[in-house]
Amino acid sequence: MTTHAQPTPTDQAPDTEYALLVPGLITVYVTAPTEAAAREALTLETADTIELHDLTVGRLAITGLDLVPAAAKLDKIDDTLIDGSLPDADFHISDIARVATRTLGDNWTATAGTYAVTGYLENKTRRTGTYTLSVVEGTLQLQHERWADPCAEFDGNDLPTLAEAVATAILDDLCRNEDCGESTSDGEGYDGECGSCADRTARSETPEPEDD
Repeated sequence: MTTHAQPTPTDQAPDTEYALLVPGLITVYVTAPTEAAAREALTLETADTIELHDLTVGRLAITGLDLVPAAAKLDKIDDTLIDGSLPDADFHISDIARVATRTLGDNWTATAGTYAVTGYLENKTRRTGTYTLSVVEGTLQLQHERWADPCAEFDGNDLPTLAEAVATAILDDLCRNEDCGESTSDGEGYDGECGSCADRTARSETPEPEDD
C-alpha cells in the first residue's frame, strides 16, 4: 500500500498579500438640481483616488476606489429606474480605444493600459506613434506620445459615440498624407500636413528659377 504524506504547515509557502485591481459597476448617488450638475459633482469629487478605511467583505479588504466619470450612465432619478442603463455602463476607457480602431480601419491596434482605465492606439504600419486615451483631471483626453498637450478632449458616456469621436480626432491629428504617420499637434504644418510634408509640398509647388 502506498501512502502520501500530508504537508504540514511548515511545508506550505507563507501567505502573501495580493492587491487586485477589479473593474466593476458602482452606484453613486448625487443630489443636484440637474443631471449635468450631478455629473459635474461626480467628476469633481472623484478626481483623486477615494481612500477607504476598514471596509472588509469576508477575507477582502477594499482600500480605495478609482472611478471613471466618463463611463457613468444614468441609472435612476429619485425612485424611477432608467431602463437599459446597466449594460451600457459596462465599459472602460480601453473599450473606447478598442471600438475606435474599428472606425480607423486596417493596421490600427488598441491595447489596454493599467486597470483598463487607459487605452493605447497605434498604427505600426504607418508608424504613427502611440495615442493615449485616459481621464486627466476629470476629463477624457487623447494625447500623442510626442507632445505634452492633448490632441482632443471628449464629453459624453455613450460607447459608440465616444469611440467615433476618438477615431475622428486621431484622423484629424495625423498628417493627411496616408504614407506619413506624423502628428500635426506641434502646429508646424498647414493644410492638414505635418511640418515636413508641408515643406516638401511648398518646395514642389515653387517654380524652378529660369536660366538667363
